Amino acid sequence: MTQSAVRPVPGAPRAYHFPQFERHGLDNGLTVWLVPLAGRALVNVHLVIDGGAAAEDEKNGGIASLTAQLLVTGTRRLDATGFAEATERLGLEIGSESSWDSARASFGALSEQLEPALALLAEMIREPRLEEREFERLKAERLADIMQARADPGRLADEMFLRSLYAEGVPYRRPAAGGPDTVAKLTVDDARAHHGTHYAPGSSHLIIAGAFEPDAALRAASEQLGTWMGRGPGHRAVEPTSGGGRRVVVVDRPESVQSELRVGQVGIDRHDPRFFRALVMSTILGGMFWSRLNRRLREELGYTYGARAGFDPRRSAGPFLASAAVQTEVTVAAIRELLTLLDQLREARPQDQELREAKDFLVGVFPLRFESTGGVASAIEPLAVYGLADDYWQTYRGHIEAVSADDVQGAAAELIQPDQLVILLSGDAARLQKELGEAKFGPVEAVSPD
Repeated sequence: MTQSAVRPVPGAPRAYHFPQFERHGLDNGLTVWLVPLAGRALVNVHLVIDGGAAAEDEKNGGIASLTAQLLVTGTRRLDATGFAEATERLGLEIGSESSWDSARASFGALSEQLEPALALLAEMIREPRLEEREFERLKAERLADIMQARADPGRLADEMFLRSLYAEGVPYRRPAAGGPDTVAKLTVDDARAHHGTHYAPGSSHLIIAGAFEPDAALRAASEQLGTWMGRGPGHRAVEPTSGGGRRVVVVDRPESVQSELRVGQVGIDRHDPRFFRALVMSTILGGMFWSRLNRRLREELGYTYGARAGFDPRRSAGPFLASAAVQTEVTVAAIRELLTLLDQLREARPQDQELREAKDFLVGVFPLRFESTGGVASAIEPLAVYGLADDYWQTYRGHIEAVSADDVQGAAAELIQPDQLVILLSGDAARLQKELGEAKFGPVEAVSPD
């Protein structure tokens, strides 16, 4: 057997067309998206509601997440056991969750179970049980998860980075699921109020993707959800103000053998015209295995098992973040390398091969998102939540291919602002503080994990 010494060159990507879909508005304001997929055995249904964390009052931070979780614990007619048995009889995978920009109840089922499964989903949304005992159980689990996160250096760094990045009063400075101060005070009445106020058809979207007959699916949606009434107040407008200029924040974990690094700033929102340029730029920096961060910090220097970077666009500007976990003794050297890579991205165009590899990666993984009916249903969500164009996925590859080397450098120069970078690390402050001060990355402050 002979082996080639030349690495194979990727061929041109095969044509891909996102499935055709249709959109209908019911009289009560509910928008129904139908994505028929011939030859599939399954159907996925996502009900997307404008009741995510951005719809909370800040004093009730975390109620959107707990309310969503509570929905799958029963209905007015069915207690938790009865609801679980009903889903098992129908062979459903059913769930409900919340993010910053929306809440979602969803299920996957065999196509022949679409109508009874949709009836159960409608019952869950319209007549949830919202029982105090189940609420207190979920609340206790959330508080325990918060405590576990404080003991996990990576999750601790993620949380403290957001707290350092955004100004006091900006909701984005805490996790979407809430923090200990607000979650501890929540009651089942808060969940009932959140559900009663925000779970309404006027700002909601029902997405059905899979094997079904469109007229029958639309009729079933109208029968089960057409008499659901109301229009919620929607979400707050978040002003993503930065918490200050460049600085170094050390979250003290005495005797830690590793440092979790987080370097970033306020990024872009989902409608920013630089979205595709930022996507390609962040892929080159830290969005694929052979990115600059991973190649330098992992492959060349052996500082980390992996480094990554990217944007988290929301309705308002979410964070831009580069991250890695390194041994304590190379912490300062790793920060210096990371900052150098950010400067290089701002100051020079990427090489043609590097740009080609990043675009090939993004174009190549693109169709993999839509291999399942659930993936197709999820792809409709940003169109519904952010009002993106109907041809967004049809033109996605073209937008990626159109990004030039000048576009990448321009995006980096505009979106990476050295004087605004927050450099946060979770590690042993006693071992690091002197060296960090001498490195002159910026003013250094040490904070407690609590």
